[in-house]
Amino acid sequence: MSLNLDLINRGSEGELVLVGRLDSVTSEEAGKVFDELTERFDDLILNMKDLDYISSAGLRLLKRAYMAMRRKGGSLKLKNVNKMVMEVFEVTGFAGLLQFI
Repeated sequence: MSLNLDLINRGSEGELVLVGRLDSVTSEEAGKVFDELTERFDDLILNMKDLDYISSAGLRLLKRAYMAMRRKGGSLKLKNVNKMVMEVFEVTGFAGLLQFI
């Protein structure tokens, strides 16, 4: 399975809709998109409604994006996180680091 990324541009805020799997196979390409968007937007929302799976490679990308947004005074928020992905966040401690809307 792959990962599709769709951007909703709201001026200074971007919403990235993730569909599929964020894992070692898809993380390189997704990382390029995350890097571009963390530079481009003041605030970034990751819509995970259709994200089926996240691996440690995906968690590293989220941490990198979180740190990039934090350094510039922006925010990274997650929404529509499904139960399975939320369990990964809880077990790894990411649930306490990330902001959910």
